[in-house]
Amino acid sequence: MLLTKAQGRAVMDLTTAETVGTVTACTVAASPARVSGLRLKTRGRGHHVLDWSEMYSFGPDAVTVDGAGRIRDEKNIDPGDPAHSFHDPIGKPVLTETAPRAPCAASISTSGQVASVIC
Repeated sequence: MLLTKAQGRAVMDLTTAETVGTVTACTVAASPARVSGLRLKTRGRGHHVLDWSEMYSFGPDAVTVDGAGRIRDEKNIDPGDPAHSFHDPIGKPVLTETAPRAPCAASISTSGQVASVIC
């Protein structure tokens, strides 16, 4: 799955059955390579983050979370945290041994692990 395919998915709170946000981006941790979180647009100002480990399920139409309290305000997240917006790879250059700034695609498993990267 391409990370951009996650954009626009609704985030549903299982305790209230309400939509609490929309996925705007994914953040990726380098080691071990995995999706570390989802950046969300919520009803309030600014962005919020849902850690991958706090998510209940990631389906083809929506993401579910067991309580909106699991969603963190992005401005309270340290830049070193793997869920910080600095770790959003979309639109950033990728350096490889064969071609600098080559476009790449990553294959992500349902557990969030990066299965392969093709440049």
